[in-house]
Amino acid sequence: MTGYDAIVVGAGIAGTASAWFMRAGGLGVALIDTHAPGWGASGRNPGFLWLQTKAAGLAMDLSLDARHFAEGFAAERGDTSFRACGGLILFRDAECLPVARAFVADRCAAGLPVTLLDRAEVADMVPQIGPEVTGAVWNPLDAHQDTAGFVRRLAGEFVGAGGTLIAPARVASLIVTGEVCRGVMLTDGTRIEADRTVLATGPFGNDLLAPFNLKVPFRPVRFEAASTAPAPFRLGPVLAGQALFRFYVPPGTDPATIPADPVAALAPNLGFTEQVASLPDGRLLYGCAFAVDDARDHASVAGQAISAITCARNLPALAALPVERVWAGSVAMTADSLPVIDAGAGPEGLILNLGHWFGNLAGGWSGRQVADLAMGKPPGTHVAALSRARLVAP
Repeated sequence: MTGYDAIVVGAGIAGTASAWFMRAGGLGVALIDTHAPGWGASGRNPGFLWLQTKAAGLAMDLSLDARHFAEGFAAERGDTSFRACGGLILFRDAECLPVARAFVADRCAAGLPVTLLDRAEVADMVPQIGPEVTGAVWNPLDAHQDTAGFVRRLAGEFVGAGGTLIAPARVASLIVTGEVCRGVMLTDGTRIEADRTVLATGPFGNDLLAPFNLKVPFRPVRFEAASTAPAPFRLGPVLAGQALFRFYVPPGTDPATIPADPVAALAPNLGFTEQVASLPDGRLLYGCAFAVDDARDHASVAGQAISAITCARNLPALAALPVERVWAGSVAMTADSLPVIDAGAGPEGLILNLGHWFGNLAGGWSGRQVADLAMGKPPGTHVAALSRARLVAP
């Protein structure tokens, strides 16, 4: 049996940030992961800090706070994983122009400084765009984060500051005595006890919560990505494509007016958002085909084909690059696409940090909120609105 002030289960961005901030606050912390820090969804995505599809209200307010937090936190630590680069939604088909105009109007009403660019303006930003691209929606507040690198650095700093990383290790159950969570039991029988236990386990948290009737309503979503060898060029903005207009349909727009790419017929069960971004070392990350209600972490032939063909239409230079890796990761999507951050949903000492549909953006911010909750500090802005209770019918 080993004792700590706090245990964090799950070493993705949300869990690793939770452990980092608690250790920085002076707590003795154990961070546990089935594989390794950043092994799951946090290490398997293009790393967009994307604001353009966030709904007006709480989702937008939280997203803006999280984006500014990410920038400030990186600057404080001299971390180069963050880039305030802006984001483009490229479109090819002329039928997308009225859709893009409606999208811009809606996003401006939501508080974003979004503008519509013609082809020449897009080419000034991204000379490598393909001949089919006719325009784009531009948001200067979108950003990029090398999330896998960010998590690795946080985990290294956490261990360097005296934190304990326990990985690979699988948690079998929570240890609950009466109304108090005392820690976790590993599958090998090891008991690890603590005054506070944080669950940051992505779509698998309900496995540990089930015995206590604390299910968090969400749907698992599997998304696919790939990375190339270093490219001979660097992208400034992060790039998405016109398929995003089907993911977030502007109000008043008939989805039938948004052109469907014929290649999507390869897998009608998959969604797609046409993402491409440059990593600090010059590699390109691209994707993302996704499947709702699928938590399997494997890439599919159809998903990779859709991504490669469509992203290469937007950025033809992508087609000539060697592919180094393909993969998939799964996230948990709540009904309102917002995370659950809650220190009062179950036994005393249990803190939830789950449901990070856009964990790249909110994961670091949520870690800070969880650390404050664990150390008895007043909850930050928006935290009270993120409780589990909002998702559970009375």
